[in-house]
Amino acid sequence: MTARALVIALIAAVPAAAQQTTAAADFRWEKALGSGSAVRLHNIAGDVTVSPSTNDRVEVVGIKRGPSRYFADVTLEVVEVTDGIIVCAMYRDADMRCDEDGYRVERNRRRGRDDDDYDRVSIDIVVKVPRGLSVSANSVSGNVTVTDANGASVRGGSVSGNVRMTGLRAASIRGSSVSGDVDVAITALTGDGDLRFTSVSGDVIVDLPPSLDADVSMRSVSGELNSDFPLTLNGRVSRSSLSARIGKGGRELRVTTVSGDVSLRSIKQ
Repeated sequence: MTARALVIALIAAVPAAAQQTTAAADFRWEKALGSGSAVRLHNIAGDVTVSPSTNDRVEVVGIKRGPSRYFADVTLEVVEVTDGIIVCAMYRDADMRCDEDGYRVERNRRRGRDDDDYDRVSIDIVVKVPRGLSVSANSVSGNVTVTDANGASVRGGSVSGNVRMTGLRAASIRGSSVSGDVDVAITALTGDGDLRFTSVSGDVIVDLPPSLDADVSMRSVSGELNSDFPLTLNGRVSRSSLSARIGKGGRELRVTTVSGDVSLRSIKQ
């Protein structure tokens, strides 16, 4: 089985796994990381949830779902790298890599065996992160939720799932989904990094501070474009796209979807 076929098989597997009632939090890891470190999370089948830590330690929990006899087929691997940690969901019979070069599924090691176990077990990644750490949370098939992250950058992405990030305080923020909604609420922008939010099949909703200064591009092929902010147009405008300035401009803000609505909303402070 090719890497692409393996990922497709795992995406298709999630509904079957979700129907199972067995769950076990049998992976735990924690450690204090230096200020400014990055926490990168990669899942294939399962949700990724990030919330604030109540101490100075990063806490990682893996919750397996499905028949317990298949639990040995998946686990989490935590790799310590120069600027933080990488957490990856690892399947026993797949050729997978989790290191400073990223997360890769190269091929299936099994020859002539039934692959049904992939559609019977998944793992949710639940992480608590202290203030000041950057976060990147990703799943192939699962929802991604990030709450109250406060670091230089925040990233959230899913192939088949919704991305919801709220209470963010960061310089650079990105959220994306192929098949799902992207819903982001930014409490404060701490630097001048870019803001990018995209979906292929889903709505994109971004709540922003009312004092926002940004150069914005908005695009939807088959949906509506909405903004609470006064826009000073600085490029072409059509039914499906526009380029404009909010406030004094400067920061790049890109919000796009193919099939869905785009909304920029001003939060109440």
